[in-house]
Formats: sequence, C-alpha cells, structure tokens
Amino acid sequence: MTRLSLLGAILLAMGAVPTHAEPFVPGDRRAVDLVKAHVTDGYVTVARTIAYAERASRGAFAFAGYRVEDRPGEPFKHVRICYQLGIDPPTCNVEYLVGTNPPHVEPSDRYDGLGRDLRRIEAALDPYNPYDWR
Repeated sequence: MTRLSLLGAILLAMGAVPTHAEPFVPGDRRAVDLVKAHVTDGYVTVARTIAYAERASRGAFAFAGYRVEDRPGEPFKHVRICYQLGIDPPTCNVEYLVGTNPPHVEPSDRYDGLGRDLRRIEAALDPYNPYDWR
C-alpha cells in the first residue's frame, strides 16, 4: 500500500473525508438559515429586512414565521415567509426556492406575495394621493 492510499484510508476512517457529496435538497433548518442569510437586491439579508419592516411599520407589518415545503421530485425546498399586515389574518406569500451543493436561494416570484399585496394597497390609496405623477 502506498503512502498516499494509506493516508486516504486513515482520513476516511477518521471521517475527515466525506464519503458522498452534500445532497441538493437541504434539511428544513438549513433551508431556513440560507433564506435568513440571503442578501436581497437591497444589499441586506432577509432576516434584517424583516426586522426593519417590523420596527419601521410600528405594528402594521408583523413577522409570523417560516414554512418549509418539500415537493416530491424537486431538487429544492420551498421556504415561505409568513407575515401579517394590520388586522388581516397571517399569510405566507413570500416564497424562496432553496437548494444546496452549491447553496442557492432565489425568489420564487418577485411580484407575488408581499409585493403584490403592497401594490394592491397602493392602488387602493391612489385616489387619495395628493401628488399627480402623470
């Protein structure tokens, strides 16, 4: 046995060399951690964005947790961010697709969920807007 193969056998026995690659579908906890740490287009992590929204809205926006879904046959997890606007019931409309090997987080649909809800609120308030943007 050569030195290199002997060293490889020792490292393998000690668990220093992984026997298989990391799976593409992360565990639920890992998927949520990846979403929390994901840097948005605004150069801030998702977790910090949520914390700021709660502080700045003074109760109009409330974070309600994460919901993780694993659909059969898909090489990624769906992580939904749940929130509550005012007195409306909580909803989980902000969705990220999360995979590993390499770690990857991307919005499911940028104009769904909270973005759609905020546009709906803006449209409802538009008649009362004192500025004419046309």
